[in-house]
Amino acid sequence: MSYTLTDVQFDAVKKIAAAEMRPINHTVSMLLAEGINWMYVDYSSRYDDVNANKLENQLINEIKDSIQADD
Repeated sequence: MSYTLTDVQFDAVKKIAAAEMRPINHTVSMLLAEGINWMYVDYSSRYDDVNANKLENQLINEIKDSIQADD
């Protein structure tokens, strides 16, 4: 499954990636990891359990793997 960003969302990600001098895929993963951490650090979803630490670690590991693959 893939998700298509709106033009405004993609522009924001591009600008953040450029400012951080990071690839867009790393930036998206970092934004997702931070968003998950921020949203679920003190809050539990009422419909299902969100393991924020596990999701954040998966996203960070994906970034690390990508960096190692580029070397």
